[in-house]
Amino acid sequence: MKIIKGKSVYSVSEVNTLARQALENMSFWVEGEVSSFKGANEHYRYLYFDLKDTETLYKLPCILEPEIFVNLAFDLEDGKKIIALGNLTLWEKDGRYQMYVHRIEEFGEGILLAQLAQIKRKLERKGYFDSKFKKLLPSYPVNIAVISSWSSDGWQDFKKHSVDKYPIIKVTFFDIMVQGEKSTRQLIASIKKANKMNFDLIAVVRGGGSLEDLSPYNEEIVADAIFESKIPVVVGVGHEKDIVIAQLVADVAASTPTDAAKIVTTNYQNLEERLFELSNKIKKDFVNLLFLQSQTLDVLYHKLSLFRQKYIESVNKLQLVKRQLILSQEIILINNKRRLQNYLISLKNSWKYITSINEQEVFFYGQKLKLLSPQNILARGYSVTWDEKGNILKDVRGIVLGSNVKVKLARGFFASKVFEKNIE
Repeated sequence: MKIIKGKSVYSVSEVNTLARQALENMSFWVEGEVSSFKGANEHYRYLYFDLKDTETLYKLPCILEPEIFVNLAFDLEDGKKIIALGNLTLWEKDGRYQMYVHRIEEFGEGILLAQLAQIKRKLERKGYFDSKFKKLLPSYPVNIAVISSWSSDGWQDFKKHSVDKYPIIKVTFFDIMVQGEKSTRQLIASIKKANKMNFDLIAVVRGGGSLEDLSPYNEEIVADAIFESKIPVVVGVGHEKDIVIAQLVADVAASTPTDAAKIVTTNYQNLEERLFELSNKIKKDFVNLLFLQSQTLDVLYHKLSLFRQKYIESVNKLQLVKRQLILSQEIILINNKRRLQNYLISLKNSWKYITSINEQEVFFYGQKLKLLSPQNILARGYSVTWDEKGNILKDVRGIVLGSNVKVKLARGFFASKVFEKNIE
């Protein structure tokens, strides 16, 4: 510094030095988009790039130590959003200031992780992750709701391992944006709408992405919608290394969309395997049965052959027996005819004898009857007398003097009047 005419006058170098000293006392976390990244170069010790404000397009030149660059967990490239910790410095020769970077993180990663941890703690206290609130999936879901993007790989993976393999499953698709500002609102609306319909379960799927891309699935309001769902919810988001809050709250968490499809169709897969095993067993049993039956048929065929031979022999025997029967029939008929003739002659002789005996007995009894008949008694001089009333008179005491009587003799009748009676 010089005093010229009472004034303190600084040289350009001095001003730039003072500016550098002042700037180096200022340290910042700065967010921005990497641009004009030069990459590693053997001619320079440092790596150079600009941090660009995506809204104003203003740029902040940055300088980075190679040791910090090689230890980064991600690729530093143009368009990458980062937050950088550093202090300002000034390149005195050109009077151009820049930020000397001490630390770099992916944009939003640290903030989002902190927010994510805070939300997890809050939801854990509310019991959102407790297994006692987890709903069981139906054994064989038929009608399911899928919430995803129609053009996403996650949906294609889910579809490939579910409805494409098991057409019995019917899918109602809720097409939403899986990242961005509208994603959260569409996701919640789809879950609530699905709950008003008769679904067996709800599957929320999408592919992998950065923590920022997956942020809708880490929202507390999305966790509320899943927890309040009356229908079981399966969430398969990202790759196996990605775990979002939606998965922790879901009734079943799947590591990927493919895993979600396999979980939903587990019993179908087991049933398919069981049917395959049963099919093989049936085939095996059928072959064994066929073998046993073929052996049985061989035995039966052999027996049938023997029976056939016996049948042929039996037919011949029957023919012989038939001829013998015919001959015996003729002989029996002849003999019986002779016997019948003899019986007939004997019967005639017996009839004549019996008839003669009976005629004699009839004559004898006829003679007895003739002797005992009323007519024969009358013929011997007896008579029968009736009173006027037609009563046969047996006692004179019943006869009234002067009454008329009727008398029957052996031949004829006569009437008489009683003039006298005598009781002996």
